[in-house]
Amino acid sequence: MSTSTQEKNLEKPGSHRTTSVVDVGSGDVHEAPAKLFNLWSTLGIAFSLTSTPIAIGTYLSVIIGVGGSPVFFFGYLLAGFMDLFVCFSLAEMAAVLPNSSGQIHWTAVLAPQKYARGLSYVVGWLTVAGYFFWTSAAFLITSQLIWALVQICHETFVTQPWHFYVVYVAIALLSLLVNGPLIKMYPYMLKGLVVYINAGALFVMVALLARSHPKQSAEYVFVDIVNLTGWKSNGVVFFIGMLPGLTAVNGFDCAAHMAEEVPNPRREIPQVMVLSAISSFAAGIPMILVYMFSITNTENLLTPVGGQPVAQLMVDSLNSLAPTIICMAIFIVTFACCSFTMLTTWSRVWWSLSRESGTPLPRLMARIDEKSQLPYNSLIFATVACSLVGLLQLGSSLALNAILGGAILCIFVSYAVPIACLLLNRRRAFAEKHYFDLGRAGMFINVVSVAWIAFVFVSATMNWAVVVFFGIVALSGVNWVAFSRTRFTVPRTIDTE
Repeated sequence: MSTSTQEKNLEKPGSHRTTSVVDVGSGDVHEAPAKLFNLWSTLGIAFSLTSTPIAIGTYLSVIIGVGGSPVFFFGYLLAGFMDLFVCFSLAEMAAVLPNSSGQIHWTAVLAPQKYARGLSYVVGWLTVAGYFFWTSAAFLITSQLIWALVQICHETFVTQPWHFYVVYVAIALLSLLVNGPLIKMYPYMLKGLVVYINAGALFVMVALLARSHPKQSAEYVFVDIVNLTGWKSNGVVFFIGMLPGLTAVNGFDCAAHMAEEVPNPRREIPQVMVLSAISSFAAGIPMILVYMFSITNTENLLTPVGGQPVAQLMVDSLNSLAPTIICMAIFIVTFACCSFTMLTTWSRVWWSLSRESGTPLPRLMARIDEKSQLPYNSLIFATVACSLVGLLQLGSSLALNAILGGAILCIFVSYAVPIACLLLNRRRAFAEKHYFDLGRAGMFINVVSVAWIAFVFVSATMNWAVVVFFGIVALSGVNWVAFSRTRFTVPRTIDTE
């Protein structure tokens, strides 16, 4: 299909084109995935993707020495609140333009016709890279937590790098198992995840408040900035230290990538996006305060058991093996489930980009298994790719910081492009009434979203995340020249009702 023909096929936002198949760009036509998910199971994917009430504790590994408690708390408040503007902007797009390609599709529809193809391609690669990094980080953190628990139970045990990698790969394979052969059980598990994560967070919170002694002072939590970064300005450190908030309240588009696998996505996808984001942001606030007030030995956090400061926090503050094991088990199960949902989203993004010939081997990657109606090839590729990057043994806090920061940049820029395109035409594309209509507030919310993302990007140039970002841009450029320049076709509007 030629580019001009493809662009003519772009329909007005909100219009319907009935089809039961998906054009993969190369001429092949494949069945769309089966609708195995609904509002609550998709909410389970979105909420567990960040697992904010539990996962916020693991960000101690990237905040120790980078501002400390005040930057952790106030940076989270600022970043989380501003992230909600981005979420609202994207939720409106998901309501008008439901498609598994998410922002790849939104960019194709909203960008000026002359630039739609190129921008859609770049957004696709940024989205793919963001979820690739996030999925790898989820596997890694799960492995670290498991070995931290082993060391807690057996203090003389000494972990080796290969120990972390073996469990890393095991988590990757388990994620593939859940997303593949066990897929019929998966939605039921997802429905219970929201309850499990919040109940687990409540248990951890009560245990820490009851057993930690002495508590930290309010001055330590809200005032005393710890700056071991080398930057002289605490203001600069504050902006660098916003990573927890930027990561913990994010991934808004993950539900959008499930649009072709849920009924009535024009309503259910925006509902999931907004509900998950608001509840995640709210739940993270008390958990940060509990973690910070419950620290009993700050020096131990610099050399934590298993490389995870939150594990060291449990050992020091709970001061008892039984509750420590229970709390660590809660963390491990949560991050294992997070790994499952990360692989779900990452594979769907890769699959949707492949069907538009935006990746190498698009016919293979875009194929839907006839029996299971799942994108098995993309699932397997996603698992193998993450397993290979695990060979780098990205266990240091610097490397993890760079990966998470790089993921944030890739994802946020992929958000900014379609929002900016919508602003360019002064939101005329969304003039007709639709579900989750931002109305008169839409222009303000969109402007704030783009301005916030621009600010985040500038702040991120202060660390290694920007190197990761431009590395991905370069890689996408190589693929464009070598393969996709003559093959990539922008996603078309698909009726998902």
